Amino acid sequence: MFFRVTLSVFLGTLLLTPALQADMPEGKEMLDEAKCMECHVPSHFKHRDNKVNSYKKLSDSVRACATSSGAEWFDEDSDIVTEYLNKKHYHYKTPPKKEDDE
Repeated sequence: MFFRVTLSVFLGTLLLTPALQADMPEGKEMLDEAKCMECHVPSHFKHRDNKVNSYKKLSDSVRACATSSGAEWFDEDSDIVTEYLNKKHYHYKTPPKKEDDE
């Protein structure tokens, strides 16, 4: 029984990993194209006392930076970059996906 559960978890992880990383290349590419790291040098991220401390604050920060930098991103674009940054660096619990009202 233990072997089956372990095998199921392992195989499930293998199958989900590509789906979880699907937006990673696109998010990084968008971040690079917007030249975000010209303002956000690595030393900015060493002291996080009053900085981003939740997924919501990360999302708000990405949207604010996109606006102030002139990046012409749709909300979906900001979401992709937020997901990329969260998966790569922050690891906050992500909110459940909202279903479209269509």
